Amino acid sequence: MPDLLDALVVDDEPAIYGVLGRVYASDLIDQGRTDAVVLELPARILGGVGGDLLGALLAAGAFAAFMSTSSGLAVSVAGVLSQDVLGQSGFGRRLRGVAGFRAATVVAVVVPLLLAVAAQRLPVANSVALAFAVAASTLCPLLVLGIWWPRLTDAGAIAGLVIGGIASCVSVMVTIADSDRAGWAGALVSQPAAWTVPLGFVVMIGVSLATPQRMAPGVIRTMVRLHTPEQLELDRGSWHPERT
Repeated sequence: MPDLLDALVVDDEPAIYGVLGRVYASDLIDQGRTDAVVLELPARILGGVGGDLLGALLAAGAFAAFMSTSSGLAVSVAGVLSQDVLGQSGFGRRLRGVAGFRAATVVAVVVPLLLAVAAQRLPVANSVALAFAVAASTLCPLLVLGIWWPRLTDAGAIAGLVIGGIASCVSVMVTIADSDRAGWAGALVSQPAAWTVPLGFVVMIGVSLATPQRMAPGVIRTMVRLHTPEQLELDRGSWHPERT
């Protein structure tokens, strides 16, 4: 029972904050300062030293969560850049190993920092939505087609990742530069996933169909083993893409 109650409380946290914010901090909502509601709620509900201490604890927890997440992402991005970009032969030995990781860390930290400074006038919710739109425009088509469509080729996957990533990133840049754009153009730019995700699917499928010779060998057998229950003894290695 305590676990169930805890789960219900966690699931209802946004709704509870919304109700409390409307009751105790309606002026902040009317002013468009919705990002400050959560931080100011303890002081407005409790008041005095207790409210200040609870607000400080809340801010400290949020800052700790932010630092742990951002540092983990920075290390992950730096590792990918140092291994797959700077670690290539074209950059020479000076940018390999520890030196390459240090240089990649600078890029992984400075570029998001510049984007964050440029997008500071956007609400946090909009910034998070744009970040997820970029991720969805690249990873969603790759994961769905990679798991369910055996004709996906490496050329199609790369083309879809590049086109979807570029389209979504351009939309994010335009939104940061002009967040007040109205009409259909403004809606499509501020919500890029509505068209960049389908674009990624179309590009991956089109390029894959145009490059059938690049399909990985044994992909049909891998698909069968991936989607067939383990208790079934099936050998579908004779399947061909033309029959799917």
